[in-house]
Amino acid sequence: MRFFEAIPSELFSPLASPNRALYADALDVLYSAYRDNLKIREDALYSMLRSKLEEQLADATFEGEDIDEEELRDISGRARFLIRKLCGKGWFEKERGDDFEEYITVPSYSSRLLELFHQLRDDSPVRGYSYVFNTYSSLKVAHESGSIYEKMSAVYSAYDNTSALINLLQMVYHNVKHYFQMQIDMQDVNQVLASHFNDFGQKVIEAYIRPLKIKDSVPKYRVPIQSVLRSWAENDALLLAMANTALQDKRGDTVAKCRADLLRKIFWIDERYDNMEHDYLDEIDAQVRRYTRAATQKVENLTNRDQNVRGNLNVLLTALSRNRRAGDLVDQIQPVFQFYEQSFLSEKSLWYRKRPGKRTKVAPVLIREADSDADAAAQAAKLLRSEYGRTAIAAYVRGWLGDADIRYSKDLGIRDDKGYIMSLLAVLTSEDPTAGYQIKELGGTFNENGYSIPQMQIRRKEKKK
Repeated sequence: MRFFEAIPSELFSPLASPNRALYADALDVLYSAYRDNLKIREDALYSMLRSKLEEQLADATFEGEDIDEEELRDISGRARFLIRKLCGKGWFEKERGDDFEEYITVPSYSSRLLELFHQLRDDSPVRGYSYVFNTYSSLKVAHESGSIYEKMSAVYSAYDNTSALINLLQMVYHNVKHYFQMQIDMQDVNQVLASHFNDFGQKVIEAYIRPLKIKDSVPKYRVPIQSVLRSWAENDALLLAMANTALQDKRGDTVAKCRADLLRKIFWIDERYDNMEHDYLDEIDAQVRRYTRAATQKVENLTNRDQNVRGNLNVLLTALSRNRRAGDLVDQIQPVFQFYEQSFLSEKSLWYRKRPGKRTKVAPVLIREADSDADAAAQAAKLLRSEYGRTAIAAYVRGWLGDADIRYSKDLGIRDDKGYIMSLLAVLTSEDPTAGYQIKELGGTFNENGYSIPQMQIRRKEKKK
């Protein structure tokens, strides 16, 4: 049958008119009504066209269209014209129901085309196909079952799923080529990155490549599928029973033709799974690698050619990364850009592999433990109590305060180690109730003569009357 013998000859004429965008939207509305309703009332379709295409209907001019003056007058009339035009071109037919209402019926060719148009308009990536797993599961269930009909149906189901899988792989391969062509026309870094990560990454890698590697994996299910099919092909009695069942199911004219058709499908599936990895999957992987490499090179070339601040920064950072001691270059760009060197410690920073040497035997060394000197320990304790005792600390603080009631870190005048130690001990002993002073830390540090002490306030305590 020729193409225009299966469909009306003027079916696509609305999509070739100046108002083709409006007709395409109207067909999508028709698809929504067809998908959501078993019986489509004409007035329901009319209401959907008015509500969803109100703005498009108002802006349309309908030049060269066979629209009446009354239909052109308002949006209602224009919606009526859309129904009349699409019905006249064969996109749907009308019939009167038992309730004397007009109903819309969609022919099979129109429903297929509407489904295709909707898929082309739908930008969301495809998810959820499982052709390999469905083939495996149907064959496994039929093999474990005693039903001849289930085995016969499983062969035809496996053939359909394998054909759909081959079509999918071909589509993925050519789709990658399409992204190659799109990339050639791009001259902006952000555009290339968005196309690679958003479009290619989601619509190709996540939608098709990842399932083929993980969920719907050909290597995972290939051997079980081939084992079942080969066992059936070698069983003449089973093949004859399946052929008789296929004849009863009107899948052939004679038993011999049904048997030959079953064998032809079994051998075709077996051969496809033998060659699928080499002929399809490996080629797709190579194509994806070529595209990814080309996209990376495109980003690098566009970035290096960029003469704005981003391109200049890229050149500078590339030069700095090649020489860890590029001191002269850093000095030249320091007035313009503030660069700081950063380093990090890792698990290998302080570790070197020990090289074992030759061990030699030497005489053992005797370790003698020295007896503790009680006199020295007592002398050290006495020194601590006399030089850095509470009395000495209080005297030091009184010297700092003098006649004033309040002093600060800048007023202490620390010049030696003893003064530095006394300042720290004064802070530690200031909480003692017997101390004649209070110290309040103010936050921060004060540096003087190479010594760093906290910023603090020293206040003399008031004597109780």
